[in-house]
Amino acid sequence: MSGGLWQLPNVQPATKSQGQWLSAMLTRNSGCAYLRNFGSPRTEDEFRRQVPVITYEDLPPFLERLREGERNVLFDGVPVACERTGGSSGGSKLIPYSSAGLSDFQYNVVPWLVHTAQRHRLSGTAYFAISPVARKAESFGNLPIGLPDGAYLGEAAGAVLMQRSAVPFEVAGIEDVDQWRDSTLKFLKAARDLELISVWSPTFLLRLCDAIADSREFWPNLKVISCWASGPARPYLDGLARMFPQAVIEPKGLLSTEAVVTVPDESGRPRLARHGYFEFRQDEACFSTSGLVAGGEYEVILTTASGLYRYASGDRVRCEESAAAGQPVLEFIGRDSLVCDLVGEKLTDAFVGQCLGKLEGLATLVPDVKMPGYVLISERAIPHGWLNDFENRICHNPQYAYARKLGQLQPLRQLVCRRPFDVIEQVMRARGVRLGDIKPTALRADDFWLPMFEELTN
Repeated sequence: MSGGLWQLPNVQPATKSQGQWLSAMLTRNSGCAYLRNFGSPRTEDEFRRQVPVITYEDLPPFLERLREGERNVLFDGVPVACERTGGSSGGSKLIPYSSAGLSDFQYNVVPWLVHTAQRHRLSGTAYFAISPVARKAESFGNLPIGLPDGAYLGEAAGAVLMQRSAVPFEVAGIEDVDQWRDSTLKFLKAARDLELISVWSPTFLLRLCDAIADSREFWPNLKVISCWASGPARPYLDGLARMFPQAVIEPKGLLSTEAVVTVPDESGRPRLARHGYFEFRQDEACFSTSGLVAGGEYEVILTTASGLYRYASGDRVRCEESAAAGQPVLEFIGRDSLVCDLVGEKLTDAFVGQCLGKLEGLATLVPDVKMPGYVLISERAIPHGWLNDFENRICHNPQYAYARKLGQLQPLRQLVCRRPFDVIEQVMRARGVRLGDIKPTALRADDFWLPMFEELTN
């Protein structure tokens, strides 16, 4: 369907401050078991004083109660669904969604879609990959795992998306990955009026379209591609621009299964989402938005209407623009929760990503446990001088520099592999990570990665 400009609903309610959002959420959920454990706080001060910062490892006892059908565990009522999310190296996690949490997702995301449609005067079709593709139906007790795309955007916006979708929604339900790719490409190639592509990871789109020599042959009217563009996703943007020279690449904000943290504003800058409560940890201190300093780097501690309270996300951001009375601009750097520690050096994904800089294409650091040290996996040979400079930047981590000086870690080396992302995709899917949620990372900490990449060079 095409011909007229997109007509999307405005789902944005009256603007609330973070404090107002938190107060309303605490009032609604004060009777749930989790908050009762901490005295059912009602104010922001009580909440920050009484409720501890947690990680996912604190949640399984409460998730098990949800699986058994208990009400009022993490929030008022029961979840509408759960969703899987994957650690960058480890297995999957289950995140519950409440109806209020889904509404917050819509309040945060749909205004961005409205701005994009208006700015680019969209009148053709679009390809959206929001929910997982190519997976079997499953449940957690009586709760479905996963939701269709329309549920994430709400009934009104979902109806517009369904009308404008170049690929029928049901194609995402094809369980075989090869069949899903074939069917998706078949519909996309037939969509001459395709104007918008929205995916999470740029690697998802690169893999989907890697056999297409010239995208302009099929999609001459493509206007915009929306995808992750910060942190470890940044090196893939040049390849995406070459594959789709006719389109503008617009960065997505920091969105994950757990929460929407930042959303592009009308000028495309990643501003803190309005619907949620966020704190920012630096060393041992947690700051509110008013305490952020431009140039400072922080871990995001998030609270959602879906039952995550002061949840340490592991996402590290840099404050690009502080806003004591508004929403700051925050650039995603990488994952602090992804750490590799062979001899005490504690390298993080965020730090390694900064050391890699703007190196183009897939490049990820993996540990070598047999000859303790690190190997840079890449698709093409990297000049020796650049590799030395890269290791010198890593040596800004004093523990890494000390371990190299003592000979505890071997010098950094590189390994050039054929299509290394094929291996990453295969392994992560086997570990329960959604196809569209496989994130590019600068560091992969598990010791099984190097042998698997080495097989590609034999």
